[in-house]
Amino acid sequence: MEPLRVACLCAQWCGVCRDWQPHFAALAAQFPAAQLLWVDVEDAADLLGGYEPENFPVLAVQRGADLLYCATLPQQAAVWRRLIEELAGLDANSARQQAARLAAQGVPLPDLRKLS
Repeated sequence: MEPLRVACLCAQWCGVCRDWQPHFAALAAQFPAAQLLWVDVEDAADLLGGYEPENFPVLAVQRGADLLYCATLPQQAAVWRRLIEELAGLDANSARQQAARLAAQGVPLPDLRKLS
């Protein structure tokens, strides 16, 4: 099974994002098998396609081609950690179902495979 890609989608001008960055970096140490990315949406606009967050910070989690989660979350490390753990524990079939539900919302979503 492919490892998770976990992205925090933020903007450099956002004070909340700047304050959250060290906490997100600390999460990276808790998930050594995952790739955690800090993404400035303005710097990565071309790679994010038509995706534009309505608010910050956004947690996006993807395994392979399956985007499992993409939404704003409060800046609480325990909440982010629990959600990442839950998504990491999904089997392949459950991950595909989760990704299908998210895709069915019909809004542009990012593909984290384009980010590094």
